Amino acid sequence: MLDDILELCEEHRTEKLTMFCEDHEKLLCHVCHLRNHRQCSQVVLLADKVKSAKQRMNVTQMTKTMEQLQKSLQDIVDREKQNKKYLKASYDLVLKEILDFRRQINVNLDLLQQNTLRELETKHASANASLEDHLQKCLQFISKLKGFGTKLKGNLPPERSFITFRKCLDHTAAADSLLNSMINNNGAYMKLLPNSELLQCLADCTDLGKITSRIGEQKHDFHPNKIVSIHDKSQYNVRTATDSRNCSITGICETSNGELVISDFHNCSVKLLNQAYEVIDQVKLPTHPCSMCNISSVEIAVTVCNNKTYTLNGIHFFQADNENITQIKVFKINHICYGIAYHDAELFVTSGTALYQYTMDGRLFKKLYDTSKDGTVVGVGVSLDGKRIYVTDVINGKLLTLTRDGLWWQNNKSGRRGRQEHSQNHNT
Repeated sequence: MLDDILELCEEHRTEKLTMFCEDHEKLLCHVCHLRNHRQCSQVVLLADKVKSAKQRMNVTQMTKTMEQLQKSLQDIVDREKQNKKYLKASYDLVLKEILDFRRQINVNLDLLQQNTLRELETKHASANASLEDHLQKCLQFISKLKGFGTKLKGNLPPERSFITFRKCLDHTAAADSLLNSMINNNGAYMKLLPNSELLQCLADCTDLGKITSRIGEQKHDFHPNKIVSIHDKSQYNVRTATDSRNCSITGICETSNGELVISDFHNCSVKLLNQAYEVIDQVKLPTHPCSMCNISSVEIAVTVCNNKTYTLNGIHFFQADNENITQIKVFKINHICYGIAYHDAELFVTSGTALYQYTMDGRLFKKLYDTSKDGTVVGVGVSLDGKRIYVTDVINGKLLTLTRDGLWWQNNKSGRRGRQEHSQNHNT
């Protein structure tokens, strides 16, 4: 097929290439010549061009150049495919954040509605009670004045007539006072004065947030062996009134609004800190938290472990927003849980001896790596592209790099042999 179209003009697909323009160094068909190259001074037939000794075709160099270009283009293709995966992952994350943000708005609006309804009920009950009180007082005075009026008309002894008259004077004065206090109570109603500031605020908003996107990143100098030194530090007290022991911070995550979530191992709690590093909320856990990772801008996953009571081991999920932290779900895990990392809707959890991969609904997908030696698989992290998994071996003081299949990273030759030896031992 390529041979059939090789001699055809790329611009005029049905015309055969027959000429070459020396001025523009371009292959021509007769249509190209008539339309665009009639004024060119050096247009020759291909048959004459091939015979010319002036043209030297370095086929070897051209082949090498094309091969290099093909490799470079294939690298770009592979990179762009990976970039599409990154883009889809970030799209899914932003979509989830938009829905989460909308849910937060709904929660706040529901709270405003509840507060307003509560005020409505309170004021209605108060006004209704006041009207009922006026009504009962008026009925009482009507009844008493009617009774006293009947008695005055009767033939009473002088003393009793005087007593009745005085009581009539007292009750008429009280009734007259009640009338004067209620004379202007003409009509009863309730009215809502809408929160114009809230309406205007919503009217001024055109979206829930600005979406930024970028293709390509600025390259930064990266020195893998560079030692990062700490020049200064600040200490903050995160102990609360309910803490019974000194704090032991085993995990830390940041939310989208700059608040921090930390796990306190000794006090079995997860704490929310504001931007001044003050504890503004906390949740008690059934056992010790070991590690945590971000799931989204407001959602955090925390591993809890108990070497004595395995039923307490698991992953607790929290939502941190509006200066509150709330537990939203719990996964029970049938092994000790130490480290945790999240990437592309997958959870990676360590047990001290092995690395496990879980789905976001709590199902075990597979065991990726196993040493059967406690303390050799503790911390875990995942590279940004998801191709590499990093595991800490605290017993031997090593950071291991694994593939997504649980094999040692191919650049670490000694590590790969060690992985192969381990696999054979494990299988036997």
